[in-house]
Amino acid sequence: MINNYKIVKDVKEALTYKKDNPEAAFYAGGTEINRLKSAVKVVDAISLEGLGLDKIEEVKEGVKIGACVTLQQLVESDLIPSYLKESAMYCASRIVRDMATIGGNLALGADDSYLMPILLAAKARLLTKGLTEKGVFTEDNIPIREYHMYHKEFSSTLLEAIVLPKEDRVVLSRRFAKTAHASSCVTVSFGAKKVGNLLEEVRIFAAVKGSGIQRYKDTENAMETDSFSSPEDVEFAIRTATVAVDDYTASGEYKRYITGNAVAEMYTVAKGGK
Repeated sequence: MINNYKIVKDVKEALTYKKDNPEAAFYAGGTEINRLKSAVKVVDAISLEGLGLDKIEEVKEGVKIGACVTLQQLVESDLIPSYLKESAMYCASRIVRDMATIGGNLALGADDSYLMPILLAAKARLLTKGLTEKGVFTEDNIPIREYHMYHKEFSSTLLEAIVLPKEDRVVLSRRFAKTAHASSCVTVSFGAKKVGNLLEEVRIFAAVKGSGIQRYKDTENAMETDSFSSPEDVEFAIRTATVAVDDYTASGEYKRYITGNAVAEMYTVAKGGK
């Protein structure tokens, strides 16, 4: 139960309150806070409403998406590419999409995240703000892979916006779940630049329920050097590299199989096949 709901006038006040109250949580849509079976238990909340973080706009670098933009806003905006709209729709409930925010989904860092794998594959960047131990206000522009790798270290940092780059990339995603409303057992995303018959800057990520969000660097490197002779080789490489456990969503064996199969299919599409 939330006992204290702090309304702040700007980002710096929000960060100052967070620094003085480390257990307090930033509150945007609130769909995961204190929900039944949710691990996010909050007593002290810092409201981000009214801080101007709910806008989508074109900028020089690409498309800037405020952290408090809802999943439904992503679906409805003409500025958002189809791959991100599709991932936002992985949240099947319109009621939840109207509340849940892109920043909240990333900050949660869940192993069934709707958006983290696709944004990693798209090579998105994050704009963050923070306060040092000495109270110095900081602003950073970081690749989302850094946020993913050091997620715990960013727990006291405020995610201000996500920037989708303008560069032309093939970005694909697949989600596997028993039903539209169930937790996914695997969400796989693939991104690459196609230069002639070659793939460059390949990024492959899979959110595997029970085992976290995984990156496949060896497979990425092999694709960039055109080392695979067939999609079957890709499937085998991904399947053997995937860490997965049995749980209520699927068996570990099935998770490894569908992850490998999905990446092989996306690799074929990216190379120009069907």
